[in-house]
Amino acid sequence: MWIIIEVTRTARLGEAAGVIHMTDKIMKEMEGRWFLQYSGCPMWKAGNIDTISFNYTLEHRGEELVLKDVVEYRKNGRMRMKSGIDIPGDDGRTFQWRGIGVGNKLFRGKSRVLMNEDGILVIWFERTLGSQESIDVLTRKRHLTSKESEYILGILEKNNEYSRFIGNIDAVNIG
Repeated sequence: MWIIIEVTRTARLGEAAGVIHMTDKIMKEMEGRWFLQYSGCPMWKAGNIDTISFNYTLEHRGEELVLKDVVEYRKNGRMRMKSGIDIPGDDGRTFQWRGIGVGNKLFRGKSRVLMNEDGILVIWFERTLGSQESIDVLTRKRHLTSKESEYILGILEKNNEYSRFIGNIDAVNIG
């Protein structure tokens, strides 16, 4: 059973309440392998793609800490990868993703961690040429039971920041 503690705090002047700042501690907690369960990204919702995982590794780039991410997925039965770097933005609330390698360098976008509690990670991503603004929901578990899925969807429905995306996310890790 998962116990979720909603991230709440008093906002500083000029800041939205509940915003998670990309501190070294937060990035360290993101390290490791996560499995994508729900997504609003058209690429991940394609019927020929499944078993999607994000592998985050904390790295130093000069004085800055960044998250290197390797996304592994199965497309038409063959494993594929996309690599990139999540660089904390100057505002301390967002990441700027930069692709690594041929084909990935064209993809760039901002994202923000909305929740990272007890093995559930909710990430907002901005609208790009290839996708609408939406969220991804990842877990440390590869497959969820129906109770775990219901629990996660309940969390999304109860939070105004997440609930507005429920209509455009689909279950994606059915492999």
